[in-house]
Amino acid sequence: MTYELPTAKGPARDVATQGGYLIGFSVQALVALVRALLRRRLSLSETVTQILFIGRVSTGPSLLLMIPIGVFIAVSVGELAGRIGAGGYSGAVVAFIVVGQAAALVCALMMAGVAGSAICTDLGSRKIREEVDALEVMGIDVVERLVAPRLVAAVVVSLALCSMVTFGGVLACYLYHIYVQHLPAGTFMATFSQYGRMSDFVMALVKAAVFGLTSTLVATFKGLHTKGGPRGVADSVNEAVVIAFALVFIVNAVISALYTVIVPAVGSY
Repeated sequence: MTYELPTAKGPARDVATQGGYLIGFSVQALVALVRALLRRRLSLSETVTQILFIGRVSTGPSLLLMIPIGVFIAVSVGELAGRIGAGGYSGAVVAFIVVGQAAALVCALMMAGVAGSAICTDLGSRKIREEVDALEVMGIDVVERLVAPRLVAAVVVSLALCSMVTFGGVLACYLYHIYVQHLPAGTFMATFSQYGRMSDFVMALVKAAVFGLTSTLVATFKGLHTKGGPRGVADSVNEAVVIAFALVFIVNAVISALYTVIVPAVGSY
């Protein structure tokens, strides 16, 4: 298989062509991943290396981003709740926003912007150095050898990141509630436990895994189809980040809509 895209003949046709090739590449990558798992051909060492690499570049920025987001949510909620006399319900709002939406989206931003760009840069550099072509000449399945371990690593890291940033966001809101608003801890925990559901956290994990998988598919696709030397690598990284962001928000809207239909909101039953 040669990883080359046809020459663009206009913006609209270029978008359509890349979209079609991306869908085909995604199907091929997922099939190769399943086949590698069933045949026990997935490179364990490469998978562990990628988990450590993605986790190292994503964990710090994720926590640094989630803590101010949690404080911002706590400040906004605390001000609004204080005006309407519902300060005790800040825990419920935190359960809805942080657990239900913010944690998964932070993971998506990190996987698309940080991990995705690193993966695209790595594969793009290999492509322009003709290492990918050398693997093909030796008869090695490039998708199974390079893409499949990164897909597994992205899912594992996304699940871990979602758990950590959820805890960090809730903790930031809790500390603000206690030490800044000087409200009792019991009211926060009571409303948080009343309106926070395990299904919301499970859905956040599912979202994080899907976001990580989507971002990695885009990053690997753009990296393996890089051309034009070092400048081409930079262009591929920029395109991968933008495409991943757009797809993540579309997927988030679809999953959130389906979740609200399948799982009724608290108090509606």
